Amino acid sequence: MRKQTKIAAVVSTAALLALGASMTSFAASKGTWMMVDGEWYCYDKNGDAYTNVFCSSNGKEYYVGDDGQLVRSAWVEYDGSYYFVNSSGAKITNDWRLTTPYDDESADEEWYYSKSNGKRAENEKITYKGKSYYFDTDGIMLTGWVTTGEGTSAVNEANGYEKDHTFYCDETGARWVKDTKPGTGDDDVDADEYWYYLKKATGKPATGKQSNINGQIYLFNGEGQMQSGWVAAATDSNTKFFQLDKEDEEEKMSVAESDVYYCGDEDGGHAKKNKWLKTWLPYDTNEEEDDKEWFWFDKEGKLFRAGYNTAAETASNAIKYKLDEGVLVQDDNRGATLIGKKKVNSKDYWFRNDGVILSKFYQINGAMYCFGGADDGSMKTGSQSIKDNTGDTYKFYFYTKDQDSTKYQTPDVQKLKKGAGVTGNQSNKLYYYGLLLTADDYKYQVATVENHDFIINSNGSIQHSFDTSYKEDGDTLITVEAKGAAAYEEDGQYKYGFTKGVTSKVSDVDLNEFYNAPATTTFTLK
Repeated sequence: MRKQTKIAAVVSTAALLALGASMTSFAASKGTWMMVDGEWYCYDKNGDAYTNVFCSSNGKEYYVGDDGQLVRSAWVEYDGSYYFVNSSGAKITNDWRLTTPYDDESADEEWYYSKSNGKRAENEKITYKGKSYYFDTDGIMLTGWVTTGEGTSAVNEANGYEKDHTFYCDETGARWVKDTKPGTGDDDVDADEYWYYLKKATGKPATGKQSNINGQIYLFNGEGQMQSGWVAAATDSNTKFFQLDKEDEEEKMSVAESDVYYCGDEDGGHAKKNKWLKTWLPYDTNEEEDDKEWFWFDKEGKLFRAGYNTAAETASNAIKYKLDEGVLVQDDNRGATLIGKKKVNSKDYWFRNDGVILSKFYQINGAMYCFGGADDGSMKTGSQSIKDNTGDTYKFYFYTKDQDSTKYQTPDVQKLKKGAGVTGNQSNKLYYYGLLLTADDYKYQVATVENHDFIINSNGSIQHSFDTSYKEDGDTLITVEAKGAAAYEEDGQYKYGFTKGVTSKVSDVDLNEFYNAPATTTFTLK
């Protein structure tokens, strides 16, 4: 409350004139200001100096203290509120001050804000030039994590994350900040830090999928922490997203029941989109270079996985094969129980349900396919020259388009699909699961494929002359009866495959020297 102190000796007009330069006076809207011995005082009409009160002049308010002197560059308390007066003694309004607290000049300086009425902002949010600032009960501008009650009341440093009530305040106005979780103590020096993206004006951390932050996709969990590495959408709407490859908590891809993304390292964070990426599966902790796999992410950043994303075609059985010394053999017990086909950049690829592309050889529902090397993966079609594990080259042929099944006698439509390795006649060459069959022990031999006999030479060409003998060095190897007595298929993959009229005097081609049937359909993935 206002107090008045009686000046012991009222300065007379004559005395004032005599003091000259040492004293100045001016009229104020509340009392009269006078300078005495270099200090300003404000007097009422009775000559009493005002104390502990604001006096105004020329639209500004000035505070005089206990001794009646004008207070400068200091906090003042009046009617239970706190104000700051500048170096000229004027009460500041709509302005900031970096200074020590009201009652402790030895403390660290803090930022304070004086509102339009000059009162210090306390326990509230203030919007200044489009940005929000929060102040505690002592008027200190808060930085870091802040939690508010309903509306703008009960502002405090956050003790944890509360949806819609926890904000991050950064005095630089940064949109990205890296900090520990809300409520982390200053003494917890080992606490993990996370990246947060603050929404403009409010400082509220973004949660969920943010599709356009500087043109990139970022994923945040329900507490606003940016997710990195392998990230999966949570079925729990409060969790939003979670990391699959979090250190010491690695999860298999099968844990993700919805969309999966890859978001780089903890200081990168944006989701890969519309691109290929070669990296480790989330549960692969060895991180050997040879263990990296290829994955495809669409324009929304979603990983393509068989069974989770729409595929052009699916299959329920894929057995991994390898070309071992010229023979197609099962690659241990590796394979996939569900795969899906997708076209990327005009090429066809097949993917497992963990998103890994198929590479090299896979037998899919009984048909053999080839997907290039470890860094290719596109489904191969047409004539292919492929090296085995020893470096020798072998010829293959894979259909360039789906075949008309009405022209073929096989009931297995899968073997007639685009990319399937030919079994039978292709351009008068004989193939078995895509691999070119050749006579090896002799110049000509009989190869029995799908219950049809073919005569082939060492180049794999199918022979189809009647009433003749096929010889080597003058020795008869195979005899074919005259036309009419002999019969062979005229069309499709069995063209020139004899059903009778062939007499072979040498051993037939051993198909096991080209292809081995699968030993098991129980698979383990890498």
